[in-house]
Amino acid sequence: MSNKAPNPSGVKPNHLQTAKDRVAAGQPAFCLHQTWGIGVIRGYDDASKRFTLDFPEQNKVGHAMDESLFKGGKIEILNPDSLLAAAFADATKEKVAKLVATDPAELVKTILAEFPTGECTSYALENILDRIHFASLPLSAAKERQKLFKSWWTKARAALRKDRAILIPEQKGGLYALLEAPKDLGEDLFAQYEMAPNFDRKLEILAELADSPTSETRSAATEANMAKVSADLAKAITSLSGSRRQAQLPLILSGIWNRDKFFRPTFENVETLSPTASDIIALCDEQDLAYLALNIQHTTEKIRSLLDLIRAHHGNNWPQRTFELLRNRDIGGTKSGSAKLVSESIAYLCDQDLGGLVAERFAQWLEGRELRAPLIIWIIKTRDSKKYAEIVNRLISPSLLSAIFSSIDAESLESNSSARIPLANELIKDRKLISDILAPKDGEKVDSETIFDLSRMMLRSQGFDEMTKSKLLTRISEIERKVLTLANKSKSNDTGSQDVFLSPARKELFVQELHDLSKVKIPEALEAINVAREMGDLKENSEYKMARQEHARLTARAEQVGKIIEKARIANFNNATTDVIGIGSSIKLLRLSDKAEVSFDILGAYEGKEIGPNVIAYDTLLAQQFLNRKKDEEFTTTVNERSENWKVLSIERWVDKNK
Repeated sequence: MSNKAPNPSGVKPNHLQTAKDRVAAGQPAFCLHQTWGIGVIRGYDDASKRFTLDFPEQNKVGHAMDESLFKGGKIEILNPDSLLAAAFADATKEKVAKLVATDPAELVKTILAEFPTGECTSYALENILDRIHFASLPLSAAKERQKLFKSWWTKARAALRKDRAILIPEQKGGLYALLEAPKDLGEDLFAQYEMAPNFDRKLEILAELADSPTSETRSAATEANMAKVSADLAKAITSLSGSRRQAQLPLILSGIWNRDKFFRPTFENVETLSPTASDIIALCDEQDLAYLALNIQHTTEKIRSLLDLIRAHHGNNWPQRTFELLRNRDIGGTKSGSAKLVSESIAYLCDQDLGGLVAERFAQWLEGRELRAPLIIWIIKTRDSKKYAEIVNRLISPSLLSAIFSSIDAESLESNSSARIPLANELIKDRKLISDILAPKDGEKVDSETIFDLSRMMLRSQGFDEMTKSKLLTRISEIERKVLTLANKSKSNDTGSQDVFLSPARKELFVQELHDLSKVKIPEALEAINVAREMGDLKENSEYKMARQEHARLTARAEQVGKIIEKARIANFNNATTDVIGIGSSIKLLRLSDKAEVSFDILGAYEGKEIGPNVIAYDTLLAQQFLNRKKDEEFTTTVNERSENWKVLSIERWVDKNK
């Protein structure tokens, strides 16, 4: 840069005598000890030739120090008018602390102005700022000094980049410099673009040029500069390879968009200048396109620009490419931020009069358990929308609730995070959702068998804690009581019911649980309701409301357990054979994708890892695809669109293995 601000005044250190004179006049002097940091000189005894100092950074007060130590170079006397001294002076420290909190750019400019050349290394600047920042901290925060400064400095650097009077080094150890305010923002930014040490930094500056007012950057929108930017983008495309290839695609595409936006006011048809945005789409296979869609900036403008490119590049096949985005496995990632992408993609398809095709495709995905979580959330949130009624109305069915439970369960198994799953959060906070699905106002009410199966699926899910399961079970049971009469329930239980195979031990646990509920917990809950009712106004009685909710929860659970016992058939694991996989089989499979040997014990419903590490219930989706397979048979399972190929290595009887 050629516009470095001159600063002929410079900073000269005060002499030792000046420090003595200040102390004699009742004013503090300041020094910098190489080991102990800032020293505030409070007094001087001429007879002993000793200074009295405070060292705030070391929490030392009234420390005596011989005058001779100040002459050895280990201690530097500071200019009392410097910002560093002002940060520790009683009269000015609050003013400096306010600057630290509100205007870090002005803070840095003041420090740079104290250097003779108006510049200093990043190490020196950060050292000074660390001490000034420390002076602004309360005593209670002193122990977290390093952590707090790091956080403050990260935010401060972002503010510095917006100040045109500060030159920021691109590398650690480089020079910060005080600049004269440039006459033209475009000229200044493009100069920074040319000096940028890497392509990523060039893209950041290009984005700043594109977002700045045209009136302030017009001078940089020259044909020569446009050629330089295009050459950099073309070079980046040519060098695409290896592990960073996919990660670079959204960066380069955004760079092309920003180039076009910046130069468009000056040059016509800049979009046709090579490389074009279409060149990036041409490089993308299905996975690349999905990565691109998930990693561009998720604004309406950017998403629709991408969809325009897909439409232009893929011709009549563009709707299929868009559907592939919506069905892509990664769109369901909790960190993908894909809600905006989903809503804009669906809106774009509908704008092209393809709402009927969207409805048909979503119905197919629901039936095939291929609806991703962000799509399900979109359906939940738009189920009352007139605009999307054609798409959503046919999806509000028990199959949707089943898909919700299945998706939550699958994500809980894959996620290492303790944060609540977004789809589970939607289900819990939307108190009308289960009712709208199972008992729609203008639609057919579900039967008790469907409710029973959905309840069992929810209870088996690992995506909910026990308290949440109880709340959801209460909602489901309340709906069942409203939509079905007792006679209809009895009829449903007498005909067409599906048996549930339980181990003797599991059935006994359910019998004990039902006894405990009906004889102990429910009577206790009724008593709690009676006690709470006597406390006064029921509308304002939180104890009464809580007691009622607990009674409803326990009653719903009792009904659920009663149905399980009623439908239960004892699974006699002694009847298992070694000819085919069935209930009571212990199997060893070869997972063909990685040649790993995997063992499973297939037992009764509601059985799980509490019995053994390899136990799965026979009625789970995975186990159902194992049943009736023979030794040496190769087959494929599909769970949540994830396919896996297996080979049966051995079939044993669980009872024989556990004798």
